[in-house]
Amino acid sequence: LVAYELGESGSMASVSFQSAAMGGVFACFPRVLLVHRAGEPAGRALYIFLVAGPAPAQGGGMARVVHLAIPRGESAGSLARMYGAFRAFNPACAQTQLLLVDPDLPQRPALAQAFPAAEVQLSIFHLCKRLQVQIQQLTLEGRAERLILATLSDTMYAATKSNRRKMHALLRDLVTPDLLPRLHIDWLLDDEIWATHRERTWGESIYYLRDLEMVTQGLSEVFSAGLSLESCITSLAQHYQDPQFSLDPSSPAAKLEATENAEGDSNEEINRRTEECIKQSLRDICTEPAAWLCLSEFAVVEKSVQLIGTGEDALTIQVLEDAYTVDLKGLSSCTCHFNQVFQLPCRHILAVLNSDRKTLQPEMLSRQWQKGSDAHQAERDSADGLLEILKSSWDESLDKSLLVSFLTEEISQLLTHCSREEFECRYRTLRELADSWIGPYIKVKL
Repeated sequence: LVAYELGESGSMASVSFQSAAMGGVFACFPRVLLVHRAGEPAGRALYIFLVAGPAPAQGGGMARVVHLAIPRGESAGSLARMYGAFRAFNPACAQTQLLLVDPDLPQRPALAQAFPAAEVQLSIFHLCKRLQVQIQQLTLEGRAERLILATLSDTMYAATKSNRRKMHALLRDLVTPDLLPRLHIDWLLDDEIWATHRERTWGESIYYLRDLEMVTQGLSEVFSAGLSLESCITSLAQHYQDPQFSLDPSSPAAKLEATENAEGDSNEEINRRTEECIKQSLRDICTEPAAWLCLSEFAVVEKSVQLIGTGEDALTIQVLEDAYTVDLKGLSSCTCHFNQVFQLPCRHILAVLNSDRKTLQPEMLSRQWQKGSDAHQAERDSADGLLEILKSSWDESLDKSLLVSFLTEEISQLLTHCSREEFECRYRTLRELADSWIGPYIKVKL
């Protein structure tokens, strides 16, 4: 389905595009619709419509795209015609209950008028991206910026009231008062804004935000290539069908990419595809708890600088931390604590896979973590219990209990594995701390 307007010269001045597959997805998932706007140097704007609730499991993040439009301009009238074309293509929009938008989306009343039965609310995806960019522009001290960005990441993936209050308090304490108004930190405490996102589990939030990032970035890059409107919409449609081979070989953007890489793909694109293949192999091979743990490890790999040194039989991997050694025979063993405890591919093994452009293989993890394993029922019960912990919401008393347990175990290890002199010194220090903290002259059993 295509709707377009012609300019005075007879060339295309606006276009709205939707494939049968896009229409089918929206007909199945019409309740929550996200509208993303991408600009380009010539002054045109691309509007991407995506389903923000459940989405098809097949097709990756691109399966969320249900409509693409480039309006003639961004006046209220032009955008009203664009939204009108979307409604004409999609009778199911009568079932849309919630519209998620960028805080800076132009002419929001035009969108509200086109969907009178739906509530218009800020998109968490756009809100967090905007906040991330603004924080980086503040040129804060390095440690403060890293702390804020890490807390923002926690808030994005687990949008509990506690995490949002923590983020709000952190910004209020570390950012000067004159800069706070532009950050709109009160949005963090608005329960209505976060209501829909709060319904997602930690894992669902990761996949949802990554889907949106991948889709909007990919389509924006195609759109910004500076093509004519006819060529642009064709390239966008090709990218939707196959994100890896979206550009017309004769287009300027394709020629530039071919110049950068004689084999047709930039290193960045190859790296992105490798990362996606590794993630998919984790989901295909591992049980759900194992996949959750390893995807968390791989998220560190994606965001970190990997320092790799080679040896005769081993590869040394460092991911912004102490160095650990990966056994190159089968890539199933690493000296790090995570791999030793869980017997799962850690961030260091995943970094090697990523570097070698390989994917996870079944023999690289123990049988108890593999799908279809005949391991003992107790092991499966243990995995189910682990998954329940991973999916559970944050609880203050549980958090304190776990912290006390970990601290007790760590102190026990330090006291056990030391010389007699070190033991006496450490024990006396601990004895004094315990007595002074619990009360004077009260001897408590350590």
